[in-house]
Amino acid sequence: MFAPAHMAIGALAERGLEQKAPTAVVALLSHPILDRAQFWHAPYSWPSGSPVILQFLPYPHDLPSIFVLITLVFLTIGVAILLRQYWWGMLWAVSPDIVDWIILRPTIGQSPIHDLFSRLSTPWGFAVEVVFVAVIVITLVWRRRIAV
Repeated sequence: MFAPAHMAIGALAERGLEQKAPTAVVALLSHPILDRAQFWHAPYSWPSGSPVILQFLPYPHDLPSIFVLITLVFLTIGVAILLRQYWWGMLWAVSPDIVDWIILRPTIGQSPIHDLFSRLSTPWGFAVEVVFVAVIVITLVWRRRIAV
């Protein structure tokens, strides 16, 4: 998934959970789950020698790729503006991408967070997904009990 989808899920988590700590946990844990479900990902890699900081975007080699790139930039800005009151959830939801693609990959040439996500693509990854669902359900049930 790209940033706008992560941001929307983070905003949804913040809206539903309303508290900072559960929102951060759910938004952060949603990242690897959303990244595993790739509806489409950039099929064209950037040429060697390209700035690493750009390589998380689709390589704009033709008109459809340029359209996708421009759409993603506008969607990211639009989601950030329209859902700005949920900045906490959005920030936590995209934080693995920020750390890996904007900070670590350009400086050390590796993306350890996403490498970890790839290693979790096992039965342990299923356990992470179950914990994710459990955190959401327990938090929402707990909030409903307090509200009553």
